[in-house]
Amino acid sequence: MMVDIALEPRSVIAANVARSKNRKTHDLHKYLHKYDPFSENQELLLRTAYGYNTLGMPRFGLDHNIDNIDARMLQQFVMDNVTPRKCLIVASGIKNHREYVDLVKERIGELLPVPEHEYKRTPAEYIGGEYRTWTETPQTNITIAFESVPWKDPSVPSLYLMNTLIGSATSFSSGGPGKGMYCRAITNLMQRHNFVDSASSLNNHFTDSGLFGMSIEGPGSHSQDLMAVLLDELNRLKEPIPDEELTRAKNILKMNILMSMERTEDRLEEIARNF
Repeated sequence: MMVDIALEPRSVIAANVARSKNRKTHDLHKYLHKYDPFSENQELLLRTAYGYNTLGMPRFGLDHNIDNIDARMLQQFVMDNVTPRKCLIVASGIKNHREYVDLVKERIGELLPVPEHEYKRTPAEYIGGEYRTWTETPQTNITIAFESVPWKDPSVPSLYLMNTLIGSATSFSSGGPGKGMYCRAITNLMQRHNFVDSASSLNNHFTDSGLFGMSIEGPGSHSQDLMAVLLDELNRLKEPIPDEELTRAKNILKMNILMSMERTEDRLEEIARNF
């Protein structure tokens, strides 16, 4: 099944089906967006930060570009990317390793080796800017982000610690009592200001760049207040952090990492990425 997925557009019929499915994906996304006006915030943030290229390109592609993609283009993409040197096959929970290796060789080993194309990825370049959009909702959502660092930078742990320190808070949260009650999004924003419906930090790291910031949501009538408390909270990161709060954030971060490593699929992804 996985081989069929990887090599799906190898026929003209399959490629045309893929185009049709992509168009339906855009239609469904537009329909669901009516019920969640802030669903595109992450994409809009990346587009504002990096422009219409590299990290700023939409995840599903450009809507008006679907007709320009034909079967030959999809086939060429498979030939350029699904090659022996660019494929890494990992698995977990395999009871018989030898049987699995034989199965992989049987299904993929006979693929004719295609010439390796040296693809040079364009580095992402942060440009920044401001983006405003109107939505049919009384709510306002404000996100402020700054360029941070790529994955290999030694400052990554510090940014993750700041991300844990601020945390995330919503006016309605499922789960047991006390869940996340010590993060700044709850203690400094939700508990002190009745116009804050949700607040959270954002922390993204990429190969060439990164973004760190905060997002806040509340009634549109308090837009100015929302912006003010958001900026105050970001400025507060420059002040000395109490030892108790810092230790608590470190312990929470350690616990989150260890809990995610208990999941087999997360461990597998981590191993594959490091390899």
